[in-house]
Order: sequence, then structure tokens, then C-alpha cells
Amino acid sequence: MKIVRIPIGYNISLILLLVLSTLFAQVSFAAQEKATAEKKQPPADLKITSDKMVADKNQSMVEFMGNVKAVRADSVLLANSIKVFFHTSKTKKEDQSNVKRILATGNVEYTEGERKAFSDQADYDTTDEILVLTGEKARLLTGKSWISGKKITLFKAQDRVVVESTEKNRVEAFFDAEDQDGSL
Repeated sequence: MKIVRIPIGYNISLILLLVLSTLFAQVSFAAQEKATAEKKQPPADLKITSDKMVADKNQSMVEFMGNVKAVRADSVLLANSIKVFFHTSKTKKEDQSNVKRILATGNVEYTEGERKAFSDQADYDTTDEILVLTGEKARLLTGKSWISGKKITLFKAQDRVVVESTEKNRVEAFFDAEDQDGSL
């Protein structure tokens, strides 16, 4: 029988490699669990108050009319009328809000954190997190800075804004020099 001697440094290197591999695997797994947990947060509740409400089960829609106020997480939506469209059991995905779309019309005011928006109509797609503001003078404010146009599309998940104009009314913007991040 032949005895093979392995240098001590080799054993330590092998043990160190195994320990580091295990450590990186645990850190990677923990990071994946954290990212998955963040993505799977439950949808925020929606509370609406108004003077009148009409529900239409066939259209999976509820309309609120007169002095409407909708509150969801840190967002507040005020309007003359708000229609809430719901996912049907066929269109709803797991871990998705029941609310599919929110359409507000008439004297629309939207507030979310530091952002404020004013328009004639606001259309919010909850799945893609896209808010479309339309009207003669749709306006988006952050701090003292503002931007206005005929149509403002706010891509919330991407923190991006697109503003469109008409031939009569061009896009207007004012950026306050004291605003910290200079973003809308």
C-alpha cells in the first residue's frame, strides 16, 4: 500500500475554497430571497369616498361620482368622477391587485409623495404602473419645478416622464435651481 502525502497548504486551500463557496452560495441565496420578498409585497389597499357609486358587474367596473377621493398607499387622487376597473378571475395573476385600471375625469388632482399632478383626465394602469394625464394644461410638479403639456405619461416603475404638446400649446417646463435632484 502506497501512502500519498498531500501538502498541508493544499488541504487548507481546499477547505478555504469549500468554505468560501458555501458562504457565497448562502449570500446569493439570501439576496435572491430578499429580491423575491420585495417583489411579492401585497398590493396596497384602495379607499374611495364619493357622493354616489354605481357598480356594473358585467363590465367589472365601479364608478364613483361627486367629490371623489381615492387613497392608495401614499397616493391621493381627487376628481369629479373615478371609474375603477377590476381584473376578472380569468385576467388576474397571482400576487396582483384586483384593481386593473383607474380612470379619473374632471378637475383631476393627483398627489404621490413630493409629486403633484393636475389634469382634465387621469388614466392609471396598475399592472404596468403607467399614469397618463391629459387636458389643455396637464401639469406635473415636483417641489417648485413643473412641466406642462397636452399629454403627460408617467412611467412610475421606470421613474420616467414623457410630455407631448399640440400645435397651439407647446410643452413648457420650469426647473427650480434650488431643487435637489432636478427631476420631475
